[in-house]
Amino acid sequence: MSTPTPDQTPAPPPGLPPELEALRDKLAAVLGTDAVWELKGKLPAFRLPAKAIVSACKTLRQAGFDYLLFVTAVDYPSENRFEIVYVAGQYNGPDQIALVTDIPRDNPAVESVSQVWDTAEWHEREIFDLFGIRFENHRDLRRILLDDTWEGYPLRKDYVDKVHNVVKRPY
Repeated sequence: MSTPTPDQTPAPPPGLPPELEALRDKLAAVLGTDAVWELKGKLPAFRLPAKAIVSACKTLRQAGFDYLLFVTAVDYPSENRFEIVYVAGQYNGPDQIALVTDIPRDNPAVESVSQVWDTAEWHEREIFDLFGIRFENHRDLRRILLDDTWEGYPLRKDYVDKVHNVVKRPY
């Protein structure tokens, strides 16, 4: 990830609507030059440090992004990091935007955004359960899908299922 110098403003992805250009400028003013625009597929995204994720989410919420579509994690063990992706949308508009941050695998923690969007509470619990990523200041961070006795985090790429609960059937 390249970080622009203080005198550079990150360029928006090609074809970005003017409303999102204005939002980019607003986020850049709040977050500084540590945040960089990119495209995640066709979705405009703002890559930023983990410490800035809550303030970025609050800025999006104030700009009319009134719901959180999802939060997900991607495991990059060879790079010793997780990528956390937040996608927000508008009820009264077609715009969607992603916020992307990286956290280290050896200390997988990021601040919870459930105080910005209540729905984040469920998404963060699922990520905690399946990846082992902690969401600091979460109201109820506990397993949501797996039993409390489950060992490990099955969506990590280095997860090994010791029990092999797979039923093989002939085709």
